Amino acid sequence: MKKHFTSSAIIVEQNKILLIFHKKLGVWLYPGGHIEEDEHPDEALLREVKEETGLDVEIIENKDDSLSNIGEDVTSLNIPYAVLCERVNGHYHNDLIYLCKLKNKSDFNKFESKEEIGFFSLEETGKLKLFDNFRILINKVLN
Repeated sequence: MKKHFTSSAIIVEQNKILLIFHKKLGVWLYPGGHIEEDEHPDEALLREVKEETGLDVEIIENKDDSLSNIGEDVTSLNIPYAVLCERVNGHYHNDLIYLCKLKNKSDFNKFESKEEIGFFSLEETGKLKLFDNFRILINKVLN
């Protein structure tokens, strides 16, 4: 089966995680998507989050800028929090998962009345339909 690279965002604010209901899979997930041919994972992540949520986020930096070399056009990228290979609809996602925060803290309340997107506490995620490994990931991040 084909394998595609994806970038996903664990967006945490006020000890809550942003989740989106994925209609095709019938579960709650973090925002993210495929890395395009002309993007690196950091760029894809910011684009996918903006497309899916309308939010601007920052990756919680985890990179070694001492490895960047402007003269040689080398840029250090963020190291993912986790990397998973996930079978999705007949192909695999090599999913690079990054910890993120909101650029604008006032966006935290943007989704209070939405049914398919929102910030959830650890306790609230207990009532949501999630993949088992995703529930473990959320527990690690929010604890």
